[in-house]
Amino acid sequence: MKPDITATTFDKRGRIISVAKNSYVKTHTTQAKYAKKADQDYKIFLHAEILAIIRAKGRKIHKIRIEKHNTTTSRLISPCPICQLAIKEAGIKFVELSV
Repeated sequence: MKPDITATTFDKRGRIISVAKNSYVKTHTTQAKYAKKADQDYKIFLHAEILAIIRAKGRKIHKIRIEKHNTTTSRLISPCPICQLAIKEAGIKFVELSV
């Protein structure tokens, strides 16, 4: 079973800006752009972090929380190289990881 990842973005006051889940069927040009930059062109399906950034529609994101659901492991997840690039370029200061 593939993990269900949710990314939530927040402004500096802690208000939610956007929420997104990973997709195993949808893609987006922004996903393709960061996948290419990370030399992982084959990862075309939307990652939760990138979709949350897209849904923020240019608003200033202060923090992103990444959570996983529906898994049997309790290990923390961390953003992949593709999402790390997107988070950095979006100017997000804090990344919160949750089981």
